[in-house]
Amino acid sequence: MIPFLLWILSDYNSLSRIESEFKLTERIQSGNGVTELFLKKFLLLFFTFISLLLAWYLFRISKNFSEFINSSYDFKSDTKKNEKKFLASTWSSDIVAMTQNVHLYDEIHPFLYTLEGGRTNTGNIKSIWNHEAQEFYIWTLKTISPKTKIIPTIFRWENDFEKVSDVIGLNGNVKIRDYHIQQILKEIDTYGYDGIDIDYEGMTCDKKESFETFLTLLSKELKKKNKLLSVAIHPKTFAEQPLDYFCKESGKKMQVDFYEAYRGQLSHDYEFLGKVADKIKIMAYELHPRKNAFPGPGPQAPSWWIERILEYSTKKIPNSKLYMAIPTYGYDWPLNCDIPSKAVFYSRAQFIKTNWNPKIEEPTDVIKIYKNAKKSGDWIYLRPYLYRHEGHIYDDPSLWYTLGNCDRVAFYINRRSFETKMNLLRKYKIRGFSFWQLIQDNDPEIHSYLKQIIENPEKLDL
Repeated sequence: MIPFLLWILSDYNSLSRIESEFKLTERIQSGNGVTELFLKKFLLLFFTFISLLLAWYLFRISKNFSEFINSSYDFKSDTKKNEKKFLASTWSSDIVAMTQNVHLYDEIHPFLYTLEGGRTNTGNIKSIWNHEAQEFYIWTLKTISPKTKIIPTIFRWENDFEKVSDVIGLNGNVKIRDYHIQQILKEIDTYGYDGIDIDYEGMTCDKKESFETFLTLLSKELKKKNKLLSVAIHPKTFAEQPLDYFCKESGKKMQVDFYEAYRGQLSHDYEFLGKVADKIKIMAYELHPRKNAFPGPGPQAPSWWIERILEYSTKKIPNSKLYMAIPTYGYDWPLNCDIPSKAVFYSRAQFIKTNWNPKIEEPTDVIKIYKNAKKSGDWIYLRPYLYRHEGHIYDDPSLWYTLGNCDRVAFYINRRSFETKMNLLRKYKIRGFSFWQLIQDNDPEIHSYLKQIIENPEKLDL
């Protein structure tokens, strides 16, 4: 019964296969297309209702099923076996994609939580799922793949309207900070998580010390429960020489040895985080953000940039804790018209190929493409930033096409570019990789590749 349930949950297309196996359409001889369509929809709804009813019944009578599996599984043995394994992890809020692929990952970060409050915080955290759904979804993931660690993410991008000041105890506001820590621990206990992933981004430099104190206290409490602390951090590369940076928010100078002296990077101290956290996930993407301005179109995580991040991070963070997070998306930019750029996943790239006859470039040599294009002089959103592409040929594929009177370029990620980045990560012998993000729109061949290396780990040898 359990295998049948998991089959239904992890592959909604199975409902269609049930219909074809019983040759339902052959039995409908009325010739009435409306009747046939009605019966198909009725049967689809019937099977869906029965499977969900069965799932809920099993869930209510066996909430401890996954705990039983976990208790009978030798995690210490697994930990020893995995000490040298290159681990796979991912963020996701797509429950269908998670149930289909959770077994391929050593860790999964359901992207569920945010902070309650805007400019001020209460210390509470809010989930995108209601309690009943969350219980069921987490139970389902544990049941499908009991060896996969479930470490959900709390996300907040700091801006003028959404702050993190209170929950990290800035300006001595320790009451809300301590309450925030207790709420995190309560959530872990409620759903049986393996830990928590903290993703507080874009913080100003005056929050560095408070953030570190918050993580130290949280880590201490998590260790008491034998739970893990994962932290998602901004990417950094070595500066040509260290420099003194004046933090206007704190009125103090701080020395930085990295090129990206921006909000976010200034509050994430790699050496400190490498000591206090169990897992560090560097978000190696957004080199070319979604905007029609500097630095212009380009890949999100070119290999040359990932290597520079690795050169910096492996000097600061123990390799045994270090993960590089790579994107599964790119952007589609206008080159000569004033329309917004947009996100592009693999599925969208296939749509562009099918409908708009693009010129497909893989690898992508932007300088060469610009020189050979007939109207490249009009490419006002690329021409000023060509210097950034000099000396680089990207493994990321790109599509160059015209829609209406607008020339466009779309960069995206497929299996080949993913494999190239994976080979680079393994060369540096770090702990593993993370995806932003696991959704149904990714290249399905990426998961075929992950399945192959799980079944044949010798393929990972360099």
